[in-house]
Amino acid sequence: MDAPPPGEGTPQFEKVATLLKSTKLSIPEIYAVDHTHGFLLLEDFGDLTYRQALQQGEDEPTLYKEVVMSLAHLHEQSFPKDKAGDIPTYGLELFLEKVNLFLEWAPFSFSKTAKQDFLGLWEEAYNNQPTLPQSLMLRDVMVNNLFWLPERKEFQRCGFIDFQDASWGPLSYDLVSVLEDIRRDDLPPSFIHTIIEGYLKIFPAIPPEEFWDSYFLWGAQRTTRIIGTFYRLVKRDGRELDRAYLPRLWRLLYRHLTSSPLKGLSAWFKAQGILT
Repeated sequence: MDAPPPGEGTPQFEKVATLLKSTKLSIPEIYAVDHTHGFLLLEDFGDLTYRQALQQGEDEPTLYKEVVMSLAHLHEQSFPKDKAGDIPTYGLELFLEKVNLFLEWAPFSFSKTAKQDFLGLWEEAYNNQPTLPQSLMLRDVMVNNLFWLPERKEFQRCGFIDFQDASWGPLSYDLVSVLEDIRRDDLPPSFIHTIIEGYLKIFPAIPPEEFWDSYFLWGAQRTTRIIGTFYRLVKRDGRELDRAYLPRLWRLLYRHLTSSPLKGLSAWFKAQGILT
């Protein structure tokens, strides 16, 4: 891992890795560190990412069930406070900072009042969200960051990388991340519901309707943030290829807004002429 400071954070990667290692999830072993220069010597999981496994014809339901069961195992863990204190919480300030990327980079003109209303509606949604159990959110759980390790057993058959931005937050976030991966074709809603039903059987104390409200809230927030990020990549960095993902992102956002108690935000996007 070559991640030189100050832009990258190998110390944070090591801190999160230490926490994850205590859960026995499959994450790369760290053999040596040089935080001064931003180098880590890591275990090599090989080349069989989830994307590669899917392209080679591995059974899709099996792969997704495995990663969701790995996340369920993570969500069952309790972490000692003395070892978890350096991991930030995904609180309101960060929540609003991320959706603000949409206002900054999306190719639309917004009045000052519209911008204030936008952020106010997101703040209201955050404050009224269901109170789900909190856990370690890895935040980048997607097919390019997962490895299929079929020689291992049970929840260890899914390998995780790219977790240095982990935060404390609701259980729903990483499930949205992996089941609505923007770089894959849409998974059928029936497939997603089947996977989530299996997950919720492990957590019978969580009311399904509250889980789904959280799932779609954080899905809408995440998708709005990514739309802003991708417009930035196109406009600022000249990455025109990323424009191809935007139609899918808009479809996801529409579904999230219409599937959850986010009527105010849905009305805001309609009032701006963005969504119908």
